[in-house]
Amino acid sequence: MPFRFRLKSLLRHREYKLEEARTAFASAESFRLEIQRQIGELRETIRVKSEAFECEQETGMDISRYLNFVNYLSEMEREVHLMKKELEKALDESELRRREMIQWNKSVELLEGIEARDRGNYNYQAARDTQKKLDEAAVFKDYRDRVHAGRRDE
Repeated sequence: MPFRFRLKSLLRHREYKLEEARTAFASAESFRLEIQRQIGELRETIRVKSEAFECEQETGMDISRYLNFVNYLSEMEREVHLMKKELEKALDESELRRREMIQWNKSVELLEGIEARDRGNYNYQAARDTQKKLDEAAVFKDYRDRVHAGRRDE
C-alpha cells in the first residue's frame, strides 16, 4: 500500500494560496516600481524645465510668462507630492502582500514537514513489517528444517 498523506488536500490548498500571495506581491511591487519610475521622470522633467526657465530668465521674459511658468512648476511639484503619498500607500500594500506571502510560505513549509515526518514513519513501519514477515518466514523455515531433520533421524 503506497504512502498517502492525510493532509494532502490542505497542503494543495495552501500551496494555491501561496501562489496567489506571490502573484499579489509581484503585482504590488510592480505598481510600486511604476510609481517610483513616474516620480523619477517627473523630477527629471522639472529639472530640465527649470534649467530652461533659468536660461530664459537670463535673456529676459515678460511677467505673464514668468507667472505661468511658476504656476506650472508649482503644479508639477504638487504632482510629485501626490505621487509620493501614492508611493507610500503602494509601499504599505507591498509590505502587506510580502507578509502575507511569508505567512502562507510558513504554512506550506509546516505541512511539508508534517508530510516528510509521516512519510518517514510510514517507511519505518513498512520496513519493520517487512522485517517481521522475513523473521517469521525464517523461523518457520528453521522449524520445518528441524522437523524434517528429526524425521530423518528416526
